[in-house]
Amino acid sequence: MSDTHLAGPQAQLRFMAWVLGAATAIGFLVLVMMDSWLFLMGVAVAWAVLLVYFLLFRGVVSPLGEAFGRVLVPSGSSTPSVNQHSNIEALVARGDFTKAAEAYQAVIAADPGDVVACERLAQLALGDLKDYDLALFAVREGEKRTTNPRRQAGFALLAANICRDNLKDYGKAMVELRRVLALYPDVPNAARLRAEIEELRALHFKPL
Repeated sequence: MSDTHLAGPQAQLRFMAWVLGAATAIGFLVLVMMDSWLFLMGVAVAWAVLLVYFLLFRGVVSPLGEAFGRVLVPSGSSTPSVNQHSNIEALVARGDFTKAAEAYQAVIAADPGDVVACERLAQLALGDLKDYDLALFAVREGEKRTTNPRRQAGFALLAANICRDNLKDYGKAMVELRRVLALYPDVPNAARLRAEIEELRALHFKPL
């Protein structure tokens, strides 16, 4: 269960602790000025209640939430782990691109529904690592995982672009473009893709 699911209760606990801290300071002031322990005793009781609530929250509520999360969002769902991706993004922010790529590959292997990891691995491989074979792997995995036809076509087009622009494999680029037209005939720029296939053929392949 991610931290975002617990943000509400944790925020309430922090607010209650802040209020009780202020009340404690006032209680000591009342004790000094009026020589009365009554207000301070009330604050002590409130602190005890807060402590019990905190222990119940950490010992019962949070674990129950985790259990329900595992039942409602089992492993292999399309919902990525926010914490897991955040940890990998931290590696990217530190410039540890190789470890980040390895971590994204581990997520992809473990969670067949995680499309976001595929997208981020592709961006990392294209931009920072210049590992175009890895980028091609990532976009092909993304195409297999998403159920949205437009996103599938987008991944397939990106694969064709990587073959053409990065790998300079024009034959494979033509194969990828033909596959896009065959699998996604409603792609908006179909006419342009057909023209691009002919341009690649004319520029890079001599007629027999």
